[in-house]
Amino acid sequence: MDDATIALAKAAGLEATAARFPDDVREALATLAKHKAALPRTSDPRLEPTSSHTAPRA
Repeated sequence: MDDATIALAKAAGLEATAARFPDDVREALATLAKHKAALPRTSDPRLEPTSSHTAPRA
């Protein structure tokens, strides 16, 4: 596994799983990347959603 895959697996708490099932972890990360790339994004920050704890109170 490459360093980026190991870092993602570690961040997700999947070190043991990645050691036992490296192909499955690679496939899951590839699926995640594919779905993430399909999400609509805008370059205008005013159109991005704001979380409730950072939204101004009226």
